[in-house]
Amino acid sequence: MNASEPGILLVPDFYDPGACAKVRQAMDRAPLSPAEIYADGYCVDPDVRCAFDVEISDDVLEKVQRAIDAILPDVSGFFSIPLSSDEGPSFVRYVVGGFYRRHRDVAPQWNDDFPRRISVVLALSSAGQHCEGGALRVYRPEPFDIVPRAGTLVAFPAHLSHEVLPVTEGVRDVVVDWLY
Repeated sequence: MNASEPGILLVPDFYDPGACAKVRQAMDRAPLSPAEIYADGYCVDPDVRCAFDVEISDDVLEKVQRAIDAILPDVSGFFSIPLSSDEGPSFVRYVVGGFYRRHRDVAPQWNDDFPRRISVVLALSSAGQHCEGGALRVYRPEPFDIVPRAGTLVAFPAHLSHEVLPVTEGVRDVVVDWLY
């Protein structure tokens, strides 16, 4: 486990790069739909989020779910909070021009419906190899940029403000999840 930044858990070799390539290939074959945001209900707002949700096959979903389940105790220990489950992995694709403006993954009124405590991002593509741009910027309060690197898992408190910077070349594929 590598925790090189206060309040942000970075696990550089969490998921095998070969497995990342297989997930990206599965995403290439899967249906895409415009990614939604939650603002008094789900909606598409391309001024806030320009990305695609990918409906991945159940077998790929289950493999990623098992990996996230396996790290849950370590994440819980790192943040010193009890975690018992997750919302479930979502697969997201950002193409050239894709971004997600600054936001938080929780709001006070969501506590019953979305008891999110920790946000998790698993990079499936690498900057310089599959994409350019697309860094995850987390504000703690100063900004900290995390450049995509296939297999790297990033976890941070869901209340921290963050964004995805625009992808300038290629495709940025990620898995996102929220731990309860």
